[in-house]
Amino acid sequence: MVTALLLLSVTAGLSQGKPDNFAWEKARGTIVDPMVCLDDPAQSYALYLPSAYSPDRRWPVIYAFDAGGRGRTAVEVYQSAAEKYGYIVVASNNSKNGPASIQTEASQAVWLDTHRRFSIDKNRVYTTGFSGGARAATSFALYCYTCAVAGVIAQGAGYPVMDRKTPPINDHFAYYVAIGDVDFNFPEIMTLRRKKDEQGMSFKIKVYPGQHQWAPPAIAEDAIEWMEIKAMQSGVEKVNAVFVRRIFEWTQAEAAQAERAGDALGQYYALRSLVRDFNGLEDITQFEAMLAALKVSKTWKDANRDEQREIALQASLTATASLELGRLGSVEAANQPMLAQHIASMMKNLQYGEKSNGSDRVVSSRAFAQLWMEGIEAGQDQFRQRRFTEAISYFALMAEVAPDQPGPLVLLAEANVRLGNKKEALKNLKEAVKRGLKYTKTLTEDPELRPLASDPTFQQIVQGTN
Repeated sequence: MVTALLLLSVTAGLSQGKPDNFAWEKARGTIVDPMVCLDDPAQSYALYLPSAYSPDRRWPVIYAFDAGGRGRTAVEVYQSAAEKYGYIVVASNNSKNGPASIQTEASQAVWLDTHRRFSIDKNRVYTTGFSGGARAATSFALYCYTCAVAGVIAQGAGYPVMDRKTPPINDHFAYYVAIGDVDFNFPEIMTLRRKKDEQGMSFKIKVYPGQHQWAPPAIAEDAIEWMEIKAMQSGVEKVNAVFVRRIFEWTQAEAAQAERAGDALGQYYALRSLVRDFNGLEDITQFEAMLAALKVSKTWKDANRDEQREIALQASLTATASLELGRLGSVEAANQPMLAQHIASMMKNLQYGEKSNGSDRVVSSRAFAQLWMEGIEAGQDQFRQRRFTEAISYFALMAEVAPDQPGPLVLLAEANVRLGNKKEALKNLKEAVKRGLKYTKTLTEDPELRPLASDPTFQQIVQGTN
């Protein structure tokens, strides 16, 4: 992804191509999906133009990347806040987890198409994404030297694996991360938070009650409000004193609430925001003193120690099972059932820990979710390598340990279709519906399931998802 992004140019968006007959006046205030790229019809995106949009002035834009290529889902997360604060939101329908080339092609196509169609403020370009999409959004900001990304809103994950041979062009953008308190990537984000604090970087981490998922729209609004504050602080946006005061007072309330709850880390980072994010906008003198006092307190040191203990505990809970998951696709077929049984046993023990009243139940929940996602991703990797039998071993195991999840059954069906086992694939899909699979498009728009489209049983299954 790095090399291609380095070549991306905003001026290329001005190139001549097919005529654009898009009626932006009628599109304002609604989600348009799909928007087919003029110069690359294989690429499309979901679009939201705020109701006040007009090409007479330039507008801030958010480029969004979903881990599964669900552009509309990403736009819906930001729609309300984008309308309130006047942002264009664009989310690729093609970018998804997998080879970096998929994300690169999608980001290039969407960037060029939107710069050709819409009036975009080059100083107010932001990216966002969920899970693997968060890493794609961060990579875009790091390596696209002509894009000048001002800020990244990462959800459920942080930085991509960095290529030491290719240093980032830009690592000074404002960085906002939204993470659920039981998200398996929680340790990664807490480690990142500490690192960015030590480096004196511009960041905000928002922890909310939730799992590995797109954050609710209220969190997206908080992220956009923070980006507005940073734009005003940097001088890119005119200062709105009433708005600044409201967010300043809200951040004070967060610090006070964290102190009352005995949450030293929450208090510290709220105070840090008051000091760093409002410097030059509000009087921060008293908060500088409070922050300095907290940082040398025993309470602060104990909170950091407890956080590090949780990070280490999750690593220890997942270490053995993670290694065995890595072996599952390569061991001899005769040994697979026993290995899968052992992995399932370890994961079920984590589920027991999750349901307990012990202090580490949240860590057990994160650890289970981490292993489950590792199993799904390992199966998908086997699938991409056309090792469908091995992929089935992973998907079947993840379906067993999470009997409430329909997703692994759909993946099983896809692999069985590739092996010509249509009867088994239909059985998988029936079970997925029993587990709560909804939305017809999940099945009818899945290219891997097209060989089943004319089957009467498949059509009955589709009707059951309505």
